[in-house]
Amino acid sequence: MQEPAAEANGVPEDASSFSSYVALQPVMDLQDRTVFGYEALPRGPLRSDAGKFVCAALSAVQHTSPAFLLVQLTTELLQDQGFDPVVKAAEVGATPGEVAWIIAESTALEWPELVEARVAEWRDRGFLIALGDVAPGVLSRAPVGDLVPSFVILDPTYTDYVTTGIRARAELAGLLAYCARLSAHVIIRGIVDDSIAQRLIGLGARLGIGPHLGSPAVLSSAAAVPGDEIVSPSWFRRQGVRILTAPGTALDAPAIVAKLPTTPSAAVDAQGFAWSLGEAARLMQAEHDPTRILEVTAERLPLTVRADRFAIFEADWDRYRLRARVLAGGELEGLNKMEISMDRGITGWAFLRGYPYNCSDTRSHSEAVSIPGQDESTLEESLLVVPLMAGDHRLGVIDMWRNGLSQFTQEDLERCALFGYITAAAWRNAQLYAELELRAMTDTLTGLLNHRWWDELATREAALSSRTGTQIGILLIDLDHFKRVNDQCGHIAGDALLRNVGRALQGTLRTGDAAVRYGGEEFLLMLHNSDETGAMRVAEAVREVLTKLPTPGNGVPRVTASIGVAFFPRHGAVLDQVVNVADTAMYRAKAEGRDRIVIAPRPAIEVHPEFRRDAKP
Repeated sequence: MQEPAAEANGVPEDASSFSSYVALQPVMDLQDRTVFGYEALPRGPLRSDAGKFVCAALSAVQHTSPAFLLVQLTTELLQDQGFDPVVKAAEVGATPGEVAWIIAESTALEWPELVEARVAEWRDRGFLIALGDVAPGVLSRAPVGDLVPSFVILDPTYTDYVTTGIRARAELAGLLAYCARLSAHVIIRGIVDDSIAQRLIGLGARLGIGPHLGSPAVLSSAAAVPGDEIVSPSWFRRQGVRILTAPGTALDAPAIVAKLPTTPSAAVDAQGFAWSLGEAARLMQAEHDPTRILEVTAERLPLTVRADRFAIFEADWDRYRLRARVLAGGELEGLNKMEISMDRGITGWAFLRGYPYNCSDTRSHSEAVSIPGQDESTLEESLLVVPLMAGDHRLGVIDMWRNGLSQFTQEDLERCALFGYITAAAWRNAQLYAELELRAMTDTLTGLLNHRWWDELATREAALSSRTGTQIGILLIDLDHFKRVNDQCGHIAGDALLRNVGRALQGTLRTGDAAVRYGGEEFLLMLHNSDETGAMRVAEAVREVLTKLPTPGNGVPRVTASIGVAFFPRHGAVLDQVVNVADTAMYRAKAEGRDRIVIAPRPAIEVHPEFRRDAKP
């Protein structure tokens, strides 16, 4: 497919009109191919105009949000002090926190002072930074440590480099661990087939780019090159984007301390084991909480396979480590604070190997490492290690220790492996359930909570407020003249505006408050423990942030909203009554000229008839 020339296709000089000449390459999870972000790639006339490419790429946020967007910067743009990405982002409604500027490692090495100054400036203004085109040997060079980027994008040569020997694999594992400590995510280019993906997964890599994972998506057939996939705007909404969190934040809670059976149990025969395994499976099927699933395993497995010490670890692929989730038995306290690399120790070795393993003597194993607090000189012990795997997903690992050498039998290993199988299956199902539940409660266009969340969970919030004696502020927000946007600019522009409004509303909230897309262009904010002063502060912040959003098109005024404010339980015994009162206040704001805030008046205090002084007995 030939690339069109700008002149032949009548491409106008306005940079915003070049958005169809941007291809979006998915950045995906190597295991389950979930989209985390996109890299913008120039097509057609944008290949020779870096400035217009940046403007056009930023406009793609309307399709990629809430995923992150990677945009390459040339050395010329870095040197141009007149280049202000904040202004460019504001012009197209792009949120800085969703944009990562790619700076080539060669540029960072050649212009270190310039790059560090601009990186500091852009990071302070909310943008993310990516170090790109990183070749093997990066740990001996300075940019990763100097810039502390959010992303490190490895050159495709890494996919072949890691096959050259143990040194190359050790370097990649070290880089992954180093970047994780800096809260940086590593992305590897050149994923062309499953064998490469599996090799990198085994070394701890998580994110990748390449034809095996997904092709660049373009919105215009005129801009497509061989290998591109031509899509519609709705294609992006169907991709099931997952938001990247800070590496390892989900695993910061301390491990659960469980109890092992206090008295030695009689040997369990095959029938007894089958019953115990079935009972554990039944209990796990009823659970959607991963912690409770691990607790069931910790309670049931030691009843059938005796152990002096027992642990379950969860795989933290972002930090490339194993984190203790359940500990039982003495001398394991040190594991709770121990950083266990996935490629260290007998546990890490067996986990990456992917098969259950019976170690007859932990001291003689070549991969053995010391556990803090244990006297390794006198301890003779045996160890069972069972990786917890559900399909291609490596979730964690079970460890069981016995004092003495060669204490576990092949039957012990098989029984532990069966428990590991049902544990991993239940654990993965719980993860999928949580993801589906979150998606069911989330509006796909704006990323805010939806009406289903309001119907199912908002009443719990009200009940908690009643128990604690606190007040909930309800802000009902209706965009002014939104129909004009759809009529004059089209529904795509209307969707882009709603998406920008959703991001803007999220930025005004405290942790714990909720933003809901309540209707078409109607939004609801739930403010916990809020009085009139606090609610007005948030409402004014909403008005201010909306005025800064880019207008959808010519002839459409700036974005404004009418806001009604009411409080639970002041204006109603149930939340829906309070919303009705806020709705009335919002319509009053519209009647008074729009672009304003109206707080519902305090209701008159009504005394129940049976408490009136003139009530008859």
